[in-house]
Amino acid sequence: MQWNDWSILLSEVLEQFAIGAFIIIGGVMLSGKLCFGQHDRVIKQLPLISWLLIASLLIRETTLMMQASINVTNSSAVVFVLVFVALTLIYSLCENRLLGKERARKAIVVIMLLWSIAYIIDILSFSANSGSIGAVMTIIFSVGFGGSLLAHAMLVKAQHKLESLNLALPVLGTFIGLVVLIVASLDVAMLIEQTHHGILLPFILRVVSVGCLLVATGLWLMSLLTKTKPVLAMLACACTLAIIASLTVNGSF
Repeated sequence: MQWNDWSILLSEVLEQFAIGAFIIIGGVMLSGKLCFGQHDRVIKQLPLISWLLIASLLIRETTLMMQASINVTNSSAVVFVLVFVALTLIYSLCENRLLGKERARKAIVVIMLLWSIAYIIDILSFSANSGSIGAVMTIIFSVGFGGSLLAHAMLVKAQHKLESLNLALPVLGTFIGLVVLIVASLDVAMLIEQTHHGILLPFILRVVSVGCLLVATGLWLMSLLTKTKPVLAMLACACTLAIIASLTVNGSF
């Protein structure tokens, strides 16, 4: 892979982490289980999702302007991200200024959730039609594992009181990580065979991705193993490792 392929991949991973996180956060907000103080603190974390999406767009567009040839990319994903950022800004403005009725503000969250699901369907269908197994696996891992992990970190930062989420989110992420690990192990024999012919990079990337996945999962599950409250610093480290795992698993296919 060339340098511009890695930067495009990074922009896609950041998008998918952010969208996956919002699906969890949006669902929690609509559940009605957050008290006023918790709800307010969670809303204050939403700009992180917007900043991640804006950063992904900047990385993507800068890369496309700098490279000589245009790779096949999903241009419709840019439209989805731009609309989502706009909806996020509108919702934040309405909540901060208490504009409109509560039902109207909840309706915006519902629209954002539906838009997020449409985005995931779009990128999955695009990757499937392109025949890229690595891209499909990266999407599943980034949206499912990465999104849940980022959402958990945001909820911990917001000092949520929903103890069930401290169990449900790590278990969900571990299940998705296990599925990705099994799929990533299916062609290890072929990658080892390639090393005998001097092709080392795919095998190295696969080892790095599996290693980062295992460490990130271990850090995420640490609070369950030690029966303590989740620590934000450990979740942040797990998010960083999850991003590396997402990048390298695609590069190894």
